[in-house]
Amino acid sequence: MQGMIFLLIAWVIWIYATFMMDKKSTYRWPIASCALLLIILKPLTIRFYFLHISGSSLLILIICYYLSSKLPFKKQLHLLFSVFTLMVGYAGFLLFEMYDPIWMFMDRVVLTSFTLFIFGYFLYSSSVLTRILLICLGTLQGDIVFASYLSKWDMPYLIGSMEYLDIISIIIISNLLFHFISNLTAITRIKGNKKISQ
Repeated sequence: MQGMIFLLIAWVIWIYATFMMDKKSTYRWPIASCALLLIILKPLTIRFYFLHISGSSLLILIICYYLSSKLPFKKQLHLLFSVFTLMVGYAGFLLFEMYDPIWMFMDRVVLTSFTLFIFGYFLYSSSVLTRILLICLGTLQGDIVFASYLSKWDMPYLIGSMEYLDIISIIIISNLLFHFISNLTAITRIKGNKKISQ
């Protein structure tokens, strides 16, 4: 069922932030609130003229714009060009998939998640937050471009569908896990080097 991966991950994040995170952490309530709002807004669809966007995706877009505005100006410029590149590429990917779906040789969610993960890591290998911002902004805005294209023929398309939310959830969790494993490996290597030097 589409959207189940997104719901599962959102619930896990909310439970962790509400009950397990350090109560003195400044990130605790923002993370818990955003996770809960994403769950609440999931069934909601908002209409802007000819565009239809899911409530959760609109919230993700707003959060990403806010976090991007907090970055230094040079990083904002680099992110802007990177997002534009991904936006055009993702919209092209959706168009290509629509015209020639037979080339999708494996599950769409897995293939798209893997491709976006590699693309994000290639551009921003050192910053997890910037990588996630790039993928969320680029794909959501690519979805908007694709929906605008389809609107010429009155073809209904939901921006940020349940399948899209599953893909974004997989990418975010994959990035966080990869970052955690990289840090753990680095700490283990440093401790090993200290023991050898002693």
